[in-house]
Amino acid sequence: MDAVTYPQTAVSDAIAAHCVPLQIDNTQPGAETLLQKYRHIWTPDLRILEADGNELYRWGGYLPPFEFAPQFLAAVAQAHLRLKQFDPAIDIYEDVLKRFPTSFAAAEAHYFLAVSKYRKTHESNELLRGWHELEKTFPGSEWTVKQNF
Repeated sequence: MDAVTYPQTAVSDAIAAHCVPLQIDNTQPGAETLLQKYRHIWTPDLRILEADGNELYRWGGYLPPFEFAPQFLAAVAQAHLRLKQFDPAIDIYEDVLKRFPTSFAAAEAHYFLAVSKYRKTHESNELLRGWHELEKTFPGSEWTVKQNF
């Protein structure tokens, strides 16, 4: 990821705008405490943490730059949603859908954009409208299945 993904402008700009990156070398003995704390099993192991170390989002596995950037932004939006910061969550999810509409993370962004709008307004129409759009755009998605309760 250091050679291919992180140097790409969309990725490095997103990281710089939204977080303080920390990379841990899992081969170093001094890293063992953190590796145990977060139950690390494989690399890459990416997490969005609060300043106190509480985990807000995680995913594992390599993604090329054109998939990493939207996944990272969806992760940041999810962190805002978990912190009940609805406006930034909405803005970031909308950005993912605008700039990366065919990415792996787009269906997740549709799903949680609707959730964010509902949590902000408590208007069920926001949720239903968003999930209907998700169903039209990504009919076979895991996120479409999740909204069909």
